[in-house]
Amino acid sequence: MVVELERRRLGRTNLEVSVIGFGGIPIIALSRKRAIEVVRYAYEHGINYFDTARSYGDSEEKIGEALKDVRDDVIIATKTHQRTKEDAARAGIKQSLRNLQTDHIDIVQLHGIDTLDRLKKAMAPEGSLSALKEAKRKGLISYIGISGHSPYVLARAIETGEFDTVLVPLNVIDRWAIEELIPLANKMDVGVIIMKALGGCAAPLQYPQRGARFLGKPSRDWPDPSEFIKYFGEEGFERASKCLRFVLAHEIDTVIPGFISEEEIDYALKVAEEFKGLTEEEKTFYRFGELPPEPFCRQCGLCMPCPEGVEIMSILRWSLYYTFYGIKHWTRNQYPKLRVKVNSCSKCGLCEERCPYHLPVMRMLEDAERNLT
Repeated sequence: MVVELERRRLGRTNLEVSVIGFGGIPIIALSRKRAIEVVRYAYEHGINYFDTARSYGDSEEKIGEALKDVRDDVIIATKTHQRTKEDAARAGIKQSLRNLQTDHIDIVQLHGIDTLDRLKKAMAPEGSLSALKEAKRKGLISYIGISGHSPYVLARAIETGEFDTVLVPLNVIDRWAIEELIPLANKMDVGVIIMKALGGCAAPLQYPQRGARFLGKPSRDWPDPSEFIKYFGEEGFERASKCLRFVLAHEIDTVIPGFISEEEIDYALKVAEEFKGLTEEEKTFYRFGELPPEPFCRQCGLCMPCPEGVEIMSILRWSLYYTFYGIKHWTRNQYPKLRVKVNSCSKCGLCEERCPYHLPVMRMLEDAERNLT
């Protein structure tokens, strides 16, 4: 018997999606039998939105096998990483249909559109978007979405009116999507799907190596727990809970953590079922709705590449972690690992010319170096 879980309308698609969806990357590490068990468990406990991609190993095949007998009861979204019409139509959509064992896919998303050049190529007359539109006319797909890590680029994409859904990261330390993208998507009635909701929380819901066992313990790789402990508590599941609550408080439609066990699914569903909004204490705790003070880098990537090889985005991101989030030890350990540091900047000014936010990038880099050394 399928359990009831809160559902939200996915923008103009009018699809009713479970507020917790299923991210399809981690099941790559599971055997086929075990992956099918986990996917099926998610369905039986109220999850009806399943996200995968052609580039996620055998994730499509496992999800397709697990859900083929309940296909009409679920919403399946996949992605094409191809950039041309021919590749997307021939190697992309047709293969995904076979993998998923279905005659139609609810949502196909352009995958990894992180730069304006990629967006332009995908939307060209012979680009992959053309293939998706043709497949939609044929009834092979129902809706067209887009995914990427740059809210700036994704905002430019949905302004075109071509996309029904947008998949973007949002978490307590990567909150750029709340500035422009999410309000714009809501205004245009574009469905908002959130990935990487647990970023930065050192939660146990991690992508394991093949054959790894779920131990129910938080990762200790990043960020340094000794610094982040004041925000997220001692245990991994407590941190995951706080991260999910932060995301659920925004005007989004579904969030898709990657799951690898029934225990993880139970925990995420419990958080969603108990969520009634953030308390005033939590809003203060999270700095809810707050962006860093200007000037700050939105990580749009348009400043790159630097002629001297300076990793502008990484440096400004770490500087923000240092100043806004107080993650000092970890960030100061990262900076020395860079081959090219701020002192290699030739002051050519190209980064500032490219920046759509008109930031004083060179001065910000100098400030970053003082913070991180």
